[in-house]
Amino acid sequence: MSVASTRGSAAAKALYRSLLRAHQTYLPAEMKQLGDAYVKSEFRLHKNVTKPEQLSAFFREWERYLDQIVLTGKAKDAVDDSGSRAFEFGKELPQEVALSDEQKEQLEKLKDEATKAGQS
Repeated sequence: MSVASTRGSAAAKALYRSLLRAHQTYLPAEMKQLGDAYVKSEFRLHKNVTKPEQLSAFFREWERYLDQIVLTGKAKDAVDDSGSRAFEFGKELPQEVALSDEQKEQLEKLKDEATKAGQS
């Protein structure tokens, strides 16, 4: 059983395409390249996952991510009462943010993907 066979090949492909389309539509070029590389990598890594609970979490989190991209993308051109943009993609994290080992590992993977994407 794989990602495609558990949720249906059409549903997996539709989510994958929707993510790439949202990147194309809403993200700045440098973020699009990174986002596309990360989506492709994650879908490839989860292609042969067989645990239903893992697959459910995988799809749920990617659907939440897609919703966030679309919501932020649509709002990015809106301005608040002060004339500033109401939303922007990306933000600086404070230095004192504590990360778990798993988060540090994911951040390292993201850094590697960004480096690869920047070289292509």
